[in-house]
Amino acid sequence: MLFASSAVNAQQVVFQEEPGVRDLIDRYVTSNRDPARLIDVWKIQISATVDRRQMEQAKAVFRQRYPGYTLNSTYTEPYYKLQVGAYFDKRKAQSIAFRMKQYYPGAYLTRDKVKLADLTD
Repeated sequence: MLFASSAVNAQQVVFQEEPGVRDLIDRYVTSNRDPARLIDVWKIQISATVDRRQMEQAKAVFRQRYPGYTLNSTYTEPYYKLQVGAYFDKRKAQSIAFRMKQYYPGAYLTRDKVKLADLTD
């Protein structure tokens, strides 16, 4: 019986990174940690009216019905709009919109951009 043994030399692999690649990675990481960075989200629009008093009344009623939800009002001439939440996951936004259709049959999803800190899901 003959045994052959050979010593395997451990080889070292060295990665050399181009300076431009490292710079791009650093900028990517920095921009993703920026608290002012805006991200795309889904919101549920429950109301749009030209009457500010009607919007304020709808806002008060909504807060009584759904106390745990974030509600934002915006004005884009000529409409006052009420929008609920800021959801990254479209399915979650759809699920909530479906539940809200009991009181807000015209509720629908809309896209917006918000700061990461304003995300509600």
